[in-house]
Amino acid sequence: MQIEALETFVKIAEAGNFFRASEVLCVTPSTVSARIQMLEDSLGQRLFRRSRTSVTLTQAGSVFLPYAQSVVRNWHKARREIALPKGFNGILTIAASPVIWGDLMASYLASFQRQEPTVAINAIVADPATTAAKLNAGEVDVAIFHEPALKAGWSATRLLTDELVLAATIRRELVRWDPKYVYIDWGRKFSDEVFRAYPVDDTPIVTFSDGGAALEYILRVGGSAYLPRRWINALPGRLHPVPRAPVFDVGIYAVFDAALLEAGDRRTFVDNFISAINRPEPIELGTISSSAARARAGFDQKAGTLT
Repeated sequence: MQIEALETFVKIAEAGNFFRASEVLCVTPSTVSARIQMLEDSLGQRLFRRSRTSVTLTQAGSVFLPYAQSVVRNWHKARREIALPKGFNGILTIAASPVIWGDLMASYLASFQRQEPTVAINAIVADPATTAAKLNAGEVDVAIFHEPALKAGWSATRLLTDELVLAATIRRELVRWDPKYVYIDWGRKFSDEVFRAYPVDDTPIVTFSDGGAALEYILRVGGSAYLPRRWINALPGRLHPVPRAPVFDVGIYAVFDAALLEAGDRRTFVDNFISAINRPEPIELGTISSSAARARAGFDQKAGTLT
């Protein structure tokens, strides 16, 4: 049974279409069909129900899919690890959202590399939902989240706590509702606490899933949002804390599936990575996200003012 056939099966299951899978794999549709025919003959089972526009998994295909995904995933991991340059002990795959990478993880990663120079890093930038899916599929060793939703078997370590402060691009007092308020999805805990603190029915006109993008937006067009206090401190004169507004805490967590880290030294890599983050001396926390830095630079160049 060739690995190409298993990978083709997985891609078809994801795409729901033979032709789209052939495009992703950069092979002809006839090659895709031949690989699936070979796989079905080897298993003695039909894996797909075919129609003119799409394909769906049979019961046998649904049962077989997680096994095929595991084989393909481990095959690619093995290929990467055996191809490492001499002197390297393994690879640590880390996933986080763009705002976490741009705001904190770059310095954390540098700290870890100084302490573990023989460990290669595979850094994945993805939204929280995609990060969770990759963690669940075993494609990453450790994922960094704001207030993650945990599942059975996952372990979480709190890395730090962010203090979220309501800040505006103009000096103003606390009001019942700011029409230029921008909501940032900092996680379920934050959402629940904000709803209790501000029991109003008005839906924010603008919502962002990424804090860095939201900050860039309000710096350009004006408004208010709940932002980490260190971001506000890094932008004196640009952002003004709103007096008497409630302050909320949100955690940043390292999450991993212990069962998927049993092979090799991956659990040790993860533990050492978390340990590096928990040593504050080499980490500079007074930075802001890269997108916010670009926004600030743009305003400085234009000598613009915020309204």
